[in-house]
Amino acid sequence: MPLTPEHTAGLVGMWEEHGKGRIGIEAYYTEVQSLENNPYRTRSRPYLHFGILGVISIGRVSLFANAENLLDVRQTKNDPLLRRQRAASGEWTVDAWAPLWASF
Repeated sequence: MPLTPEHTAGLVGMWEEHGKGRIGIEAYYTEVQSLENNPYRTRSRPYLHFGILGVISIGRVSLFANAENLLDVRQTKNDPLLRRQRAASGEWTVDAWAPLWASF
């Protein structure tokens, strides 16, 4: 089935010190996916998505910081999103199979 990874896995961990804060990590692995109507490849590349979360508690106030995609995985690092010419279906872009941008 197109755009469905053969295998995926995720791991999330959090450490907390009561009254002070907590820090967590997350890691997700996505295996190759079959692609349809993509002029650049028939199968995607596998990728790892990594993020961290931190919370500091000061009295009744909590400050949050979150960073995602720390490995800067982007589909556009491998192939362009725009097709060289319009597809028979009229589309100018390929389907997304990986993150399209990094967010910090």
